[in-house]
Amino acid sequence: MAQKYFGAIMVNVSGVELLIVNLKTRKTIERITKEINLSDDIYHDRRVQYEIVSKVAEALTGFVQILHDYGVENYELWGSQALSQAINADFIADQLFMHTGLEIRWLSMSEEAYYRNQDLSLSFKDSKKVSHGIVYLVGITSGNTSITQFDDGKFVTSTNFALGPIKIAEDLQSLRQSAPNSIGVLNDYIDSKLNDFDMGKPASFVKKPDPTKIFLLGTSPIKSLISHYEKDHSLMSIDVNAFEALVDDIVDASDQYLIEQLEVNEDSVPLILPELLLIRRVIQLTNAKEIRFSDSGIVDGLVNNEAVTLGYSKDDFTHQTITMAVNLADHYDVEPIHRDLVTRFAMHLFDQLKPLHLLGPRERVLLQVASILHDVGNYVGIHEHYIHSEYIIRHSDIIGLSRIERSIIAAVARYHSSTTPSEDLSHFSQISAENRRLIAKLAAILRLADALDDDRQQKIKKISVSIKTHSVVITVYSNANLAYENWIFNSKSQFFKEAYGLKAVLKQRGVKD
Repeated sequence: MAQKYFGAIMVNVSGVELLIVNLKTRKTIERITKEINLSDDIYHDRRVQYEIVSKVAEALTGFVQILHDYGVENYELWGSQALSQAINADFIADQLFMHTGLEIRWLSMSEEAYYRNQDLSLSFKDSKKVSHGIVYLVGITSGNTSITQFDDGKFVTSTNFALGPIKIAEDLQSLRQSAPNSIGVLNDYIDSKLNDFDMGKPASFVKKPDPTKIFLLGTSPIKSLISHYEKDHSLMSIDVNAFEALVDDIVDASDQYLIEQLEVNEDSVPLILPELLLIRRVIQLTNAKEIRFSDSGIVDGLVNNEAVTLGYSKDDFTHQTITMAVNLADHYDVEPIHRDLVTRFAMHLFDQLKPLHLLGPRERVLLQVASILHDVGNYVGIHEHYIHSEYIIRHSDIIGLSRIERSIIAAVARYHSSTTPSEDLSHFSQISAENRRLIAKLAAILRLADALDDDRQQKIKKISVSIKTHSVVITVYSNANLAYENWIFNSKSQFFKEAYGLKAVLKQRGVKD
């Protein structure tokens, strides 16, 4: 069958999901969800039981058969960040591969937010009314919460928190045994976890006092509960006052009331109040006046990403990753003029050197992020700032990046300065051979770009690149004295020769007034 058909399979702590789509028409061919509870073992730090893994494998085997029945040959399996934290995650991945032939790719929290947001983000383009003003997309899974801000349909920022209903439910049970006002203490606990919202700024982070809207993504149990409470099964939104009234009632409600009157699944009962309290606190933080519901999920974003990769769609969301990198650089007071000039030089070098490095668009994004963030370590200290840069990047949340990609970017930033991978074998040996080569290629480019503005005086405004038989000639356009730049360039270009096998040569050409 034509390549335009694609199957995205997702396994998480609550079960498995399959989405088959015609990438050309964006028409859904099949969407199937099978609930399997893996969360109890994971969030209690226990090995996921063999019987449960077998159920997942059985469900995936059925999914593969469905894909084959439709003639779909292009399909992939992803796993949630929460599931990847299982004690026996490697065992789970191996068992699933043996039974189904599918290799699982673990997603990071930032990737989950990136893909979960995409389907709804696309609707913003088609509806100015929906996207007008400040809108927050809130994705709540069993153990994590992601909050992404848009302003008039334009991406602003995204933050992830290792806080979800299961963790809150555990703490609530403990608090009820020891605290007379357990709900009040729990609210303070949730507040403390969300206080790092928007790059660590205080809870009053909202830039505009105007009312905002919240879209809850993939929270079908809450949507179902609210629909039954409001006696409106077509409900797609609720105002904040009505939501507050609902929460006040649920706080004192019995489990029997939730199960019989609001038709809550018995297994979900302990999670309902924690999730409602979490949503209420997000409402307060964001100054939201309306809550809307969306079924947009991670698989929808994975499908869109495949459509972009294969050329069926131009709805590429990598600009969100770049925006977050700039946000992070601003947070750590990176000098913007030098940052932007080095990034521009690095991108130009990457594009012109493509016949040598043979890298693609994704690697270009990684270099761009590394260029934006290479000096964040100066915030800690100028001495060996590249080591601080690596640490900050490794431990920062940047939407759309996998854990491995973040490690690659951190390494490129580490080696943009005086040390090189060949001089730092103990550190570099921990990285796979393929990624070592990639890091070397990108770091060599960034070193050249950084050398062209090492003194932060922006003497060079424009460059051109020419690939010769034994060298790469970089012509810089400037009327200034570039003695210092030549000296730095000659020093930093030694690693370029090591990585590419060609000598980098700097030539100067004057600029006419």
